[in-house]
Amino acid sequence: MSVDAQGRILSWNHAAAVLLADAGSALALGQPFVRLEVEAGRLCSVAFTRSVMADGSVICLCEHSAATSSLGVQMAAATLPTMIPHPAQITDGALKAIAGSFAFIRNPLPLWIFDRQTLTFVAVNDAALGRYGYSRERFLNMRISDIRPPEDIPRLMDSMTERLTSGESGQWRHILADGRTIDVLVTSEWFTLDGRPLALTAVQDITAHCRLEDSLVEARIEAERANRARSRFFAVANHDLRQPLAALSLFVGALENRLKDPTSRDILRAMNTALATIKNLVDAHLDIARIDAGTLRVEPVGHSVNGLLTRMALEFAGPARQKGLTLHVAPCSAVIRSDRDLLERILRNLLSNAVRYTSKGRILLGCRRQGDQLRIEVWDTGPGIPGDQLDIIFEEFYRGNTSTTSDAAGFGLGLSIVDRLSRLLNHSLTVRSNEGKGSVFAISVPMEVEPEPRIAVPAIPVRADSEGLPRVLVIEDDVIVLQALELLLDQWGCDVIATSGYDEAIAGLTGQSQAPDLVIADFRLSGPASGIVAIRQIAKMMQVDLPGLIITGDTDPRRLKEARLSGYPLLHKPVSALALRAAVATLLGRDRLRDGVV
Repeated sequence: MSVDAQGRILSWNHAAAVLLADAGSALALGQPFVRLEVEAGRLCSVAFTRSVMADGSVICLCEHSAATSSLGVQMAAATLPTMIPHPAQITDGALKAIAGSFAFIRNPLPLWIFDRQTLTFVAVNDAALGRYGYSRERFLNMRISDIRPPEDIPRLMDSMTERLTSGESGQWRHILADGRTIDVLVTSEWFTLDGRPLALTAVQDITAHCRLEDSLVEARIEAERANRARSRFFAVANHDLRQPLAALSLFVGALENRLKDPTSRDILRAMNTALATIKNLVDAHLDIARIDAGTLRVEPVGHSVNGLLTRMALEFAGPARQKGLTLHVAPCSAVIRSDRDLLERILRNLLSNAVRYTSKGRILLGCRRQGDQLRIEVWDTGPGIPGDQLDIIFEEFYRGNTSTTSDAAGFGLGLSIVDRLSRLLNHSLTVRSNEGKGSVFAISVPMEVEPEPRIAVPAIPVRADSEGLPRVLVIEDDVIVLQALELLLDQWGCDVIATSGYDEAIAGLTGQSQAPDLVIADFRLSGPASGIVAIRQIAKMMQVDLPGLIITGDTDPRRLKEARLSGYPLLHKPVSALALRAAVATLLGRDRLRDGVV
């Protein structure tokens, strides 16, 4: 008898009908099987043995509880049972009864009975003939090992000799008559008939499922391979795109002090605005692509927030001053735990937005403690955000009120990156705004009790000849960027030694008694030495504490972490002339630089 997954009667055979003749209306299609089971035990003295199938349906064997008969167990199901009749209740006619029953012959699943000692087939149904393509005569002259691939036979033999429970289930591969191999789910029930060990087996073809699973695995592997390729591409593109932008930014800075007529300066300012727009767009698209591709690795560490605030002050003092804005950065002694570089990107985007959208007034970057969290806040006196737009400002391509700053409105990607990064870091991000008065963006970062180990920064050597030109060694393997740096530093009154690599820098200093006052090096140089290694080796060779400045177009967190830990100040390409001058003035002393870009 077969029962569906909801417990309703689906079908029964003639033998079951005879045994359950006194069950009355309980034996009917769609009736609850539980009711029949109760009535059968009370009125017919019939007991049931259940077998639950993979799809939730149930196959039941029924037997007269008080008598033995030649059929002892009647197979009335559409699939395979999981319990075996008692051997004493089966006679020689039982095998023929089972093999010749309607439920066996017409079962939609392939079924067969085989001898567990000889492994030969002794009965097979129509569904097995149709699916496997063998004739009945050929089937009954084969062993179950004949339909297995050779490499599966040792496993088959183990299952025959080591199985301790009656029956087995598992996934196998079977060979069809035309030589094709299919994946199947096999359920076998072991029993003994007059001392002869037999097994009744049902087979479900799961080839399509396995092919789909294989294709999904292949698709996942391909997607992971594509993500790795994207990661490599963006790492290369990140650096290579920033190189010409860095050179162009420095050349524009060098021109600013040379052009005197108002028309030319207006054109230069327009060029500078266009350059900033390109830089922001490149940065935004590369960041979003890396976040979405999952190639950004989060490496939270404990560090002082003051270093982060100082870098932001250095980077945004010039752009704020150019717009007539006051930038105030409040120092803070707290130690926080976060990914240093990703948190810096968040603040850089927030400050960039504040400068872009604020036409007058001031911008404040400060912190306040709230329990075990530190809220880092960016205040501005810009146009504010309408209340009905606060829920959409972090969507891509959102652009606020730019009526007074349309020349630098951006593409609405900065806040989208902020939102993505804050969720990646698991930092809470909030915004408050008063339309017409300004906005406050805040990100909450966990604090740490113990401060991070302090990194010793090379001391600035004191020169006896303070009136002489400061000597600056530049190591940059991109020719255009090198020319731009040389032009700017020369304009600021520096004696520049321009080299394209570590070996050239060493050769240029060999035999000289006077060390340079400052080394500016690209982080990624051609050859094995990085900019950090170059500065340290030159300082060791000249036997002086040598100030250094690292410039990089890399955004790989591992490389940025290495640069941070070096103790040398770090500027990101494309660096503006203002930011470069401020960094050089800090390392050399502002009074040693000639008037230039301000």
